Parts: sequence; C-alpha cells; structure tokens
Amino acid sequence: MTTNTDKNMDSYSSIAPVAGIDGAGDFSAAVHTTSTAYLPPTTLYLTEKGDTSAISVNDLHDDHLGDSFLIASIGELALNDPSFISHMIVQNPYSGAFSVKLFQNGTGALQGEIKAVNVVVGSTFPTNSVNSGATQDVVGSQKEIWPQVLENAFADFTSGYPTKAFAYASTGYQMIGQGGSAAAAMTTLAGCPASSSSASQMSLNDLNNAVKAHDLVVLDTPNKNNLPDNLIGNRSYMFEGVTGTGNTAMVHVAGPWTGNQPSLIPFSQFSQSFAKVDIGFMNEHF
Repeated sequence: MTTNTDKNMDSYSSIAPVAGIDGAGDFSAAVHTTSTAYLPPTTLYLTEKGDTSAISVNDLHDDHLGDSFLIASIGELALNDPSFISHMIVQNPYSGAFSVKLFQNGTGALQGEIKAVNVVVGSTFPTNSVNSGATQDVVGSQKEIWPQVLENAFADFTSGYPTKAFAYASTGYQMIGQGGSAAAAMTTLAGCPASSSSASQMSLNDLNNAVKAHDLVVLDTPNKNNLPDNLIGNRSYMFEGVTGTGNTAMVHVAGPWTGNQPSLIPFSQFSQSFAKVDIGFMNEHF
C-alpha cells in the first residue's frame, strides 16, 4: 500500500492531505457538520488536575474525524515546545475570534519559500472535532479549546484559506478526515523542514538524537490489523522517548486520544510495529 507519507515526502507545495494515515480505519472520515457552542463557556487554556502546565498532551482527545496525523503532530509540539503553541494563537479581545499563525510553502518560482500566514477562526466546532466530548478538558465552569482552535485553523487552511475569498471550514474538515501526512502537517504548523522515512531505516541512535534535538517525531502504523503492543493500524502516534539501551531499549509512544493506549514497544520490534517515521526538524527552520 502506498501511504500518504510516501506521496508527500519532501513536498510541501500543497497542504491538502492525501488519503493514507487515518481516514480509512476505525474512525469515520465523515464530518458531522452541526457545530456546537459549548456549555460551560470556553477558554483557550486551562491547567487540569495532574497537568504541570496549561498546554499538555493530556489535552488531546482525538474523536471520530480521522486526523490523528494532525493531532499527533500537535501533540509533539505540546511535548517539545508548548510555548510555541501559545505564540501561535492570539485572541481578539473584542470579537473573541482567534488568529492562528500557520506556515505556507510557495509555489512555482517561490517553491520552498515558507511564509507565515494568519488564519482567523471562531469558537464553534464540528461535533466530531478533537476534544468534542462535553466533559473533556473541563475545569469548573470552563472548557479548554486550544486543540480545537488549531485543528479548525488547519482545516480552514487546507480548504484554501487565505487564497480564497473565505474559508471553507466544512470542506477542510472533510479533507483532513481523509487522512494525511504528519511530515507535511509539521511544516504547516511549525514552519520547519520535515521528512518521512521507512521505520526500518531508523536506528536507535536516530531516535535518541531526535530526543536530544527536541525534534517532532510521529510514528505511523501500517494499515493492518492485529498489531503488537495494543497498537491500532493506520494511525499516527506521538513519540515520547526511549528508555534502556541496546537489546533492552523500549520505545514510549502515545495515541492522541482517550484510552486504548499502547504498551512499551521493544526497539527490536520497531520496524514491525511502525511503517513510517515523520520527523520535524525544529532547529532547522527554512
């Protein structure tokens, strides 16, 4: 099977995702178009019980949209540089709208030139967006929405914003619900170069070097059932680090959703557990 990461490797002229990781698995790619204004009232950031900061991977609860490639990439930013996320989002104190800084690759003669683009979104979201559960990320009388704001901005951007006269949010959600490339998502979110390679080409030293460099690393599972260590096929996982050395090395990963998390994965089984490794090089911006 040719996955989205094969098709998008080293190419960021278009942010439209290609069907592959997510989209065709257990999660439905259909978008529930009914938007929800949440009660209790929403706020960008909250520090929930057990969290050490307001921006945490524990804030991510991927629902049934089918865009784990994107939510896992957002999770890697939260793990490695949460302050980067807080600088991406600015709220207008008068309208309540959010301006989100994303990055766009030039086309034609400007191919490879990355420029920042601000995408403006509101605070209502599809019922199957990330964190759409009524009790998810709720503290007291408020619900935290920074993951939904980022997902919404990415969906709008994917549908053609800002080159079109207005954003097509529903179309954008449908597009990202078909799956996509984590490497391309990293570039759009962080403006950094990113690559995708076969998991069989990754060494333990490569993973440890990525940890030292604070790179963004997303691991994509193959599109098949009965994977080891409670992994789900055709999904993207956040890479959290490595413990141990040599034959005892264990890889720590997490899915950007609630429950059904994988166990520690022996590095000796790494290439059987994952198909692709996407790396965003945060210290090598364009």
